[in-house]
Amino acid sequence: MKQLKILWILALAGLMTVSCSNKKSFRIEGALKNGVGKKVEVRVLHMNKWVPADSARADIKGHFSLSGELEQPTFALLQTLKNHFITLILHPGDKISITGDYEDIVNNHTVKGSEDTRFFEDYKTHLQKNVDKLQELNRIYRDSSKSPRFREILVNLNRQSISIMNDQKDYTKKFIKDHLHSLTSMLVLYQQLAPGHYILDPMDDFDYYAMVDSAMYKDYPLADPVIAFHAQMAQLRNNRRQKEIEEKTLGMGKIPPDIALPSPNGDTLRLSSLRGKVVLLDFWASWCGPCRRENPNLVKDYNRFHRKGFEIFQVSLDRTKDNWLKGIKDDHLGQWYHVSDLGYWQSSVVKLYHIQGIPTNYLLDRNGKIIGKNLRGEALTQKLEAVFGK
Repeated sequence: MKQLKILWILALAGLMTVSCSNKKSFRIEGALKNGVGKKVEVRVLHMNKWVPADSARADIKGHFSLSGELEQPTFALLQTLKNHFITLILHPGDKISITGDYEDIVNNHTVKGSEDTRFFEDYKTHLQKNVDKLQELNRIYRDSSKSPRFREILVNLNRQSISIMNDQKDYTKKFIKDHLHSLTSMLVLYQQLAPGHYILDPMDDFDYYAMVDSAMYKDYPLADPVIAFHAQMAQLRNNRRQKEIEEKTLGMGKIPPDIALPSPNGDTLRLSSLRGKVVLLDFWASWCGPCRRENPNLVKDYNRFHRKGFEIFQVSLDRTKDNWLKGIKDDHLGQWYHVSDLGYWQSSVVKLYHIQGIPTNYLLDRNGKIIGKNLRGEALTQKLEAVFGK
């Protein structure tokens, strides 16, 4: 009986192993021109890292075969030369066929057997057309720089550029709606028309990011890319909530929270006591390099506009009084108002004003309302000129 019990437990364990493993093989086969004897590799996205899944050398006809196992769909890179790769969307059990040129796989390839990848290829085709148009406009811009009609040409080029960017943005939004349940929708969220110029913006186009997150998390909650994206969306939602809270109290036209803190001589000074003046509320610290570099600009603007009604209320995030006072003395800031609770990043003003970094400043009108944010250098001078006149 004891032996039977052991066999039964082993049998159950075997059943559990089979039932808990949902891995299925994928296979990628193809033929590449100029690829004879050369290495082809596929890497899959796992835990936010590109993990090698398989590699092979093409045979004398340029044929290659790669395989691996997946439990969930994910993104993959098929690479030939260094920095020469194409993006694939792999599902467990996929059988994909690829043809192309080994030495130019990016611009010369065909993928069959993956519907999601085909969707992405269609999107990239439209995107590339608009990228080409923008590059042509850039060429015209360079060639026309010395033309007597340059300003007229520039206006026309700007108009065309905006039209092209709007076209790609509209196409992207429609594409997401049409392919909402495809992993492709995640990829297109992060496409660019030029380096650093994303087509969609997480804050301005938040609804589309949320739409994709909801659909993907419902369809593929265990897929690595979806888990990572869902975590990013949680942070983005938190950032939006934070921004909404800030806008209620620190938006343009708002009267910011009052500040009542000790001055260097121990008296309590209130921000609200300066009503009737145009006030620069400036958060700084003696240990902050960018703050110290900005201080000479504040001295210049104070000397120029103080008689017209300009005042500065500086709040320090210093940790010690000695360092705070030394910073004031060394930078010649003693002519205006200073306060601090010497709380460093635990200062009461950090939470009150949602301060993420310094220098941070707000320009307040005579009624205490915000009319400018983070104005530095020439930008502050120009704003003060607009308020007081030159």
